[in-house]
Order: sequence, then C-alpha cells, then structure tokens
Amino acid sequence: MHRKAFYAEYIYYQGEIHRDSYLLVVGDKIYGISEHADEEGSTGYDIEHFHNSIIFPGLINTHTHLPMVLFRGMADDLSLMDWLQKHIWPAESKWLSEDFAIASAELAAVEMIKSGTTTCCDMYFHAEAVASVLHRAGLRAMMGIGVLDFATKFGENADDYIERASEFYLKYEKDRLISTSLCPHAPYTVKPENFQKCVDFCKKHDLLLHTHLSEAPNENQICIDKYGKTPVQIMNDIGALELQNNFAHCVHLSDEDLQLLGDTGANVSHCIQSNMKLGSGFARIKEMVEAGINISIGTDGAASNNDLDMIGEMNSVALVHKGLNQDATVLTAETVLKMATINGAKTLGLNRVGELKRGNQADFIVVSMDEPHMTPVFNPISHLIYSAKSTDVTATYVAGQCLMKDRELLTLDEQTIKDNARKWAQKIQDNK
Repeated sequence: MHRKAFYAEYIYYQGEIHRDSYLLVVGDKIYGISEHADEEGSTGYDIEHFHNSIIFPGLINTHTHLPMVLFRGMADDLSLMDWLQKHIWPAESKWLSEDFAIASAELAAVEMIKSGTTTCCDMYFHAEAVASVLHRAGLRAMMGIGVLDFATKFGENADDYIERASEFYLKYEKDRLISTSLCPHAPYTVKPENFQKCVDFCKKHDLLLHTHLSEAPNENQICIDKYGKTPVQIMNDIGALELQNNFAHCVHLSDEDLQLLGDTGANVSHCIQSNMKLGSGFARIKEMVEAGINISIGTDGAASNNDLDMIGEMNSVALVHKGLNQDATVLTAETVLKMATINGAKTLGLNRVGELKRGNQADFIVVSMDEPHMTPVFNPISHLIYSAKSTDVTATYVAGQCLMKDRELLTLDEQTIKDNARKWAQKIQDNK
C-alpha cells in the first residue's frame, strides 16, 4: 500500500488552515497531517511538493445533468419552461443515445477534473454509460436514475423507470466510486402516487431521493391547481422529508415551506447561476441556513449555466447573497466552502468525503497561488472564494489517485474528447 506525503504552504484540514505542512495519505485514505516529513524517506512516505499552493478538500457538485454539456449554449436567454419544453426536450428526443451520453460524460469529466470537482450528483439518462465514463476517469459520482409519468425511450411509465433503477443499483451496490439515487423529475411531471413509489423504493434500499423542487414561479401554482398543495407540502405528505433527500433549487418557498424543510433538516442544492440565467429568481438562502436546512451547491446542467465550474459557482453564491441581503456578513467565505464540500457530502449521505481528516477518502485538490490575482495571500479560504479561477487548480486527487497534475489529465485524453465533442456539435448544427 503506497504512502505519500503532500506538502503545501497551506492545507485546509479539519476546518483549520495549517501552514507549511504535509497531508499524509496511505492507500486511498487520509492518515493525518504533519509539520515534518523525512526527505530521505525513512518514514516510508514518498514526498510530493506543491510549492506556493493550497490543498483543499475536493469540491462536491450536488446537482447536475452531465450529458447536457453537448447542449451548452444551444438555447440561451430563455425562461425555464420555454427553454425546457421548446428546445431541450426536443433536442434530447432527437439526439440522446449511448454514444451521445459517452461523448458528453467524457467532456463533463474533463471539465470537472480541471476545475476541482471530485464528486458529482448526476440526474439524467443513460446512467450506465455515464457511470462507466466517470469510473474510468476516476471520479466519484452519485448516479441518478430518472423517473417520469410519461413514456420516453428509457421507460414506459414510473414502474418501468424504477425497475431500471433497481437493475442499476444491483450492479453498482458495492462499487467504490459509483452510488445510486432515484430521481423523480419534479412534482409537476411525476404525480404524487408515483412519487410515493419512489419514496418507498428509496426507503427499501436506503437510497438518496433527488428531485427538482419549486424552481420556477409557475411550478408552485401548477401543483396547487392540480393537487391543492405546494411542491414542498406534497413532499411532506409522501414522506420524502424523512428520507436522505436532495431538493434542487427551492427558489420559490413560502414561509411554511421553508419551515417544513428546516424542521426536518432537509437538504437543498443551491444552483445560483442557473437560476439567474433562466430568470427563475433567488433562493432565500440566508433564511434557509437560519432555519436549519443543509445547503449544498450544484451547477445544474451546462445547458443552463453554462459550465460545471464549482469555483465560479461558489463565488456567485458568496457575492450575490451579500448584495441581495445588503449585508456583507452573510455567507462568509468559509460557510460557502463548506457548502461545496462537507455540506455536499452530508446531502449525498457520503460519510467519508467532503473534509480532510484521518480516515476519510483522499479526495483533494491543489490550488496554485502563482497568478497575479492570487497574490498576496492573507486568507487562503477567502482567496478560493473571491479570487481563484478554475484554472488555478493544478492537481486533482480522488481516493488517493491523481487524476490531474500540473493541469495535465492522467486518466483521460483531453484533446481526443474535445475533438469528438466538436464533431457532435457540428452534427447537431447540420441537422437542425
């Protein structure tokens, strides 16, 4: 079993910044931190130096649709329902295939590794194809199997989708990197009785329930008109608030909705850039935090963001909510970093990631302080949130495996993947 010591000027370990230290890794786990390491190797550790750098936990993207990277920029400047119903759903119906999913997932994996994401929570189709790519890339993933009321090429009805989820779960039940979640799309596309089937399935197999909730202004009214309740009230009635849950967006919550989520310690994935771009509004994150809701961060799909850059997402979360609340103390840099790391792990029910500490998986990133915008450094955490760019990530590790070093990918062929993505884009453009 390999033993490695990673030196950096700053290491964010167990919620504290350590100066001029070594992160100790044995196999796929973190062993500890030390101020000293024997350069001659008598301690049994191979030494790796990251000079003028900071080591942080790997970032956790708790809501995304990875294969949508090949729809990036295809239907911009539209409201959610126009974007979804008139452009995205028709494009998916025309183009989705296993080959499309593989090409998309490869491009998404390249983007995530290069921007410091080590774990993602995906919700889409062709889950096995996407999972195979992420496994090959070395990334950790919570793969969501979608459920809808209506038929698609992936299923006839809710029962059919759930059966496919069961098959996927059994295949990946003991996998070291890939986990399973069930993803009914939203309360306006999955009726309560079918949502209940999803809740029951998740209870039976101890799985995450991952869904869109109260994203657009008219979504609440659709549910009230059809069922006499808000989406959050529906979730409460069917027992979804008692599960390991991940509610994406939650932009339009009543005071009662917010209190229900807070009282049950629900998990909300905040996708601020997508919400802004689609004109969906601003989630009440300050009140959610105060109510006891666990807030993590997601990028959403690259067709509505338009990237998978968690560093950019953290910057937006920190800055926008200060402006909205006219309060510079709202969501400190460290609070936002925890949203993108340990809060994300809590959301996904992954107990051994999200924080650098002994016994946890060795998922970490190295951020360089070499560039002018990263100079000088007084507070490394503030630098990550307010100054850093995704291009400052120089190395990415998952379970002790190096996926990128010196900006060079080690598990994927970046140029071939980008060339293939461009071919797909040309095909889409030529067949509009």
